[in-house]
Amino acid sequence: MSGKRIVIVNHVAELGGAERVLMDMLAHLDKERFQVEMIFLSEGRLAEAAKSLGCNVHVINSGRIRSPRQYWRTISFIRKVIRQSGAEMVVSWAPKPHMYGGVAAMMEGKSSIWWQHGMPTGTAFDRIVSRIPAEAILCPSQSVREAQVSVSPRRHVDVNYPGINKETFFYNSELRTAVRQKYGIPEQVFVFTFIGRLQRWKRTEVAINAFKEALAGRDARLLIIGGAMFGIEKEYENELKELVSRSGLEEQVIFAGHQQQVEGFISASDAVVHSSMYEPFGMVVVEAMAAGRPVLAVNNGGPAEIICHGVDGYLYDGSAGELARYMAEVYGDRNLTLRVGDEAKKTIESRFTARIMADRFTHVVEERMANG
Repeated sequence: MSGKRIVIVNHVAELGGAERVLMDMLAHLDKERFQVEMIFLSEGRLAEAAKSLGCNVHVINSGRIRSPRQYWRTISFIRKVIRQSGAEMVVSWAPKPHMYGGVAAMMEGKSSIWWQHGMPTGTAFDRIVSRIPAEAILCPSQSVREAQVSVSPRRHVDVNYPGINKETFFYNSELRTAVRQKYGIPEQVFVFTFIGRLQRWKRTEVAINAFKEALAGRDARLLIIGGAMFGIEKEYENELKELVSRSGLEEQVIFAGHQQQVEGFISASDAVVHSSMYEPFGMVVVEAMAAGRPVLAVNNGGPAEIICHGVDGYLYDGSAGELARYMAEVYGDRNLTLRVGDEAKKTIESRFTARIMADRFTHVVEERMANG
């Protein structure tokens, strides 16, 4: 197999936001330029998916990072993969994997970079990871880059906007009909959809409160797609359901739970609501826009770098009151909704495809290899 060999390390092999980005990037990476040795630090369904994308896949259960024996056993495993494959660089797909991949690369005298998917806050863990050698740190938005630079000012920190697979996220009328029939939603009903983990920082209650203010009793629904992930904040979903009950919205707000595939729910929507204040990027934002769905998101973090307010989406100040105002505006003008949705598709096509993301990644890796 031709191409330079790189090792990519990730701590989970189940689908989350960062993992969706990883899979899309692998699918569009030029196989003539790179051969990937993919290391997962736990077992999961993504191992087979990575194999199907042409990667050589290795799995080791790293256990808790606080266990010295397990930690050094994992480091040894990664070093062995580096040596046997002849890899020239190690790419860690999150800060935690860099605790392993970065150290293994350093001990093997290889270059390394890592992907900072979340928003660093300057915790002790952030500072420790930032001290491990790396040729570059890649971030999904300028907002994350600025936060990362404050933690690691001596590192090369760059932005590589995530992109989506255009063949997956597009408007599908058959999926729209199927989802609406499943949940008993007539075609003429206007549907707003919230998609994301049900965790407090996502602020799903803001979407519910705004929907109540703008559309209670009207011909509209709010679909909530998501659940607790990794056992975090499991009680939050019950709190949201109690809020819906107290608000008298049981007939209008639908909890559909966690879904492996969200494409059908996006097509079933007329608009998508995003409510987190400090979103590092916002994959749901670009996925919805790719399907021509207007997105209403907070004017901060990643969404503020994706959406042009009033042109291809809407940006609000984070309050339920202002979100309610835009929800009412979108609900009241279907022609405007269609125009904004068309512009949203153009934005994704020009800036946020998986191909564009993979090309940027290739450029950074080759540049850092040459400088290393």
